[in-house]
Amino acid sequence: MKKIIFIALPFILFAGTVGKISGRIVDAETSDPLVGVDVYIPALRTGGATDEDGYYFILNVPPGSYDIEASMIGYCSEIRKGVTVFIDRTTYLNFELAYTIIEIDKPVVVIAKKPVIEIDMTSKEARITRNELDILPIEKPTEAIALQGGVTTDAAGNLHIRGGRSGELAYYIDGIEVSNALLGSTPIIYKNLISEMSLLSGTFNAEYGNSMSGVVNIITPEGGERISSTFEYTSFMLNASPYRKTDWIDDSSSDAHRDSLGNSLYREQDLLSLKDVPFLGEVHASLDGAMPFDRNTRFYVGGHYLNQESHLPFGYELARSVNAKVSRRFSPNFKVLIDVHYTKSEIQNYNHLYKYLHENYLVNHKKNIRAILGFNHAVTNYFFYNIRFGYIEDNIKTGVPGLDEDTIIEPVYDNYSEFYLSGYPIFRQDAKTKKYTIKADFNLQAGKMHNLKCGFEGNVYTFDLSKREQLFVRGPISYQDYVREPRAGALFIQDKIEHQYLVINAGLRFDYSDPHASMWEDIEDPTSEVTMVDPSYQLSPRLGLSHPITDNAMLHFAYGHFFQTPPYEIMYFNSDYIVSPESIPLYGLVGNPRILPQRTIAYEVGVKYAIKEIYGIDLTLFLKDIKNLLATTEVKPFPYDYIIYTNEDFGSVQGIDITLKREVISHFGFSINYTYQIARGNRSFATQGFYDVYYGNPERMKEYYLDFDRRHTFSSNCEIIIGTRAGIGISFKAASGLPYTPYISEGIVVEENSGRMDWDYSLDVLVHQGVKFGLTTVDFFIKGTNLTDHINPRYVYSRTGDPWDTGEVAGGLMGSLDYIRDPSNVGPRRTIKAGIRVSLP
Repeated sequence: MKKIIFIALPFILFAGTVGKISGRIVDAETSDPLVGVDVYIPALRTGGATDEDGYYFILNVPPGSYDIEASMIGYCSEIRKGVTVFIDRTTYLNFELAYTIIEIDKPVVVIAKKPVIEIDMTSKEARITRNELDILPIEKPTEAIALQGGVTTDAAGNLHIRGGRSGELAYYIDGIEVSNALLGSTPIIYKNLISEMSLLSGTFNAEYGNSMSGVVNIITPEGGERISSTFEYTSFMLNASPYRKTDWIDDSSSDAHRDSLGNSLYREQDLLSLKDVPFLGEVHASLDGAMPFDRNTRFYVGGHYLNQESHLPFGYELARSVNAKVSRRFSPNFKVLIDVHYTKSEIQNYNHLYKYLHENYLVNHKKNIRAILGFNHAVTNYFFYNIRFGYIEDNIKTGVPGLDEDTIIEPVYDNYSEFYLSGYPIFRQDAKTKKYTIKADFNLQAGKMHNLKCGFEGNVYTFDLSKREQLFVRGPISYQDYVREPRAGALFIQDKIEHQYLVINAGLRFDYSDPHASMWEDIEDPTSEVTMVDPSYQLSPRLGLSHPITDNAMLHFAYGHFFQTPPYEIMYFNSDYIVSPESIPLYGLVGNPRILPQRTIAYEVGVKYAIKEIYGIDLTLFLKDIKNLLATTEVKPFPYDYIIYTNEDFGSVQGIDITLKREVISHFGFSINYTYQIARGNRSFATQGFYDVYYGNPERMKEYYLDFDRRHTFSSNCEIIIGTRAGIGISFKAASGLPYTPYISEGIVVEENSGRMDWDYSLDVLVHQGVKFGLTTVDFFIKGTNLTDHINPRYVYSRTGDPWDTGEVAGGLMGSLDYIRDPSNVGPRRTIKAGIRVSLP
């Protein structure tokens, strides 16, 4: 019998990166179960066989699209083409084989349909593939995350998942958590790193930890059987930014913007050019395939280059990266891989105070190295394990270029314009972090219903930080200079129980963290004994249920406890004060290694419904109770008056996610997301208590709408395929305005964040046209973001709720008109770019 061999792109086999195929095979005429049917995946050279009840399963299947063949002597074989497997999911695939007395040379071929709803999905999840990133009119993959249900952005553009604070999103790349544990910063991610990316929002399984709001799970590309390559170039901004010119306000020629002598109220601006590098724009390139001398060895090499200026009066980003993966399958059951990634970036952000002194402003240099060695071994058809070793190094250096490290010159501002005339920011940082990690998981299929998984993780960190900063104007300067080596680890166990009408995901996670630091026994008494801090421990139960109501509808429920260790920097902050409390200045900020992990208890319940096997609707209600949030609290034991990190902040979130999705069928597909949520808490960020003390604000003891609370969020994506090689990708997003505290008049107290900014919205479009030249495909595209050029406010003045109107006459207490009209108070304006993508074969 002939077999059709399908060439797929198998991916890495790590925890959280493989799926499962199971189903039942029966006689097409009698519906009796068939025993001993071979189910085979040619691309992976693996498979399974049916038991006495006709059931089969195949474990350890990398995500991707495969042809799967079911064959048995005396029956006509059948091949299902294009069966899709997702990470952490079971793909249910049933066969009905027809009896035959004649040996048939060609099997029956059936095109598999992607299920509209997945009956084993017990919580909300969104997936994004590399192909979708190519068609979406976005700049970076994180923008695709922002389009998903339950995701909002704050004034600085940071992501918030279901009302949580920024920094509560964990990033996993090939099964390894890659966020910076010292500073709490997230990794830089480009398209070349992504084969598939999933967002787990709200609740997730016990194998994922150190996150309170969500998980981004990224699978990096791996080579296929054939050599292939891609090259993509995207231009810099083709249209001119309105802010990179003198007198940028549209009506700057009017009398309102001129003095009594007719002179412009704006200063002449020194327009900036980009870094002196070969060319402008963005480049992605890759090469992958099988080694010619060894078909069992696959490779992937990708490179990225970015050089672009900010749309604001100054600022730029220059980045270069390369990632490579080599894998070898020594047998169908044993695989080894090495994954390496290197990134180097240089970024200068915009600060309005330095508009005319940009050469004196900060530049951030970052280097990142990530290396993973992984082993995957399927011992039997019922049991397999993964072991991987990881090394992650971050080097982050922030300072003013050319300025001596010991130089401190406070900035001096112009009394009229409010812009700085001289001086430098009192900030310098040199942070080196290293992470050594080992992670293993063991997977056992126990009978037909139980898929058991357990594992462990161990992390050893080395932090080397030298930092100088001034937390508020004319305040004391804090110096950090230390080396620390904390430890962390975790154990987890979970069971996926798959009944015919009920799927249960039950798990338990144990986390351990040792900051390896000393602290006062009583954080409110600096004279108390200094002792080593005990390690902290947490138990996190997780439970998810999925119940199919009909063939086209299902209910799902999830519950869990989620903990997150605060960034280690806040534990070691101003640690010299611990041994020398007499040196603590007034309102000095003190780190606290006795800080507890932050905690969220999350619930969600929802229903999914499929319409005509084309449309899928998901309606999910969610609730979060947030405790032990990182806070800063004033402590005043005589004669001290300092501020220390504590766990006194709290919050709560309620909301609903609605998703309507149509798969791309008949050249057309779309997805629509709508989220309604209320996010309340006593503080919006950890150091808000510190600044409240400095500015004399009363202590916040009750909940109010948080700074990042957006009541309504709407996003939609649409893909239209024209012919065989052309298409249009359309994205529209809108959100209700962020809250702010209005100012009415002196002496009148207004509730915190009781006002609302105007709505945000943006229409983005990408149009592409491909041309075939032999084996080479050339795709030309043009994309535009915020095509309507809508002014999206980020920060507003409290008197008016407007980003550019203080409610005062020009030259009033708020400064010059040039200073008042801060372009960073609003989001990016219209941007047009063009590019070309070349693929071979």
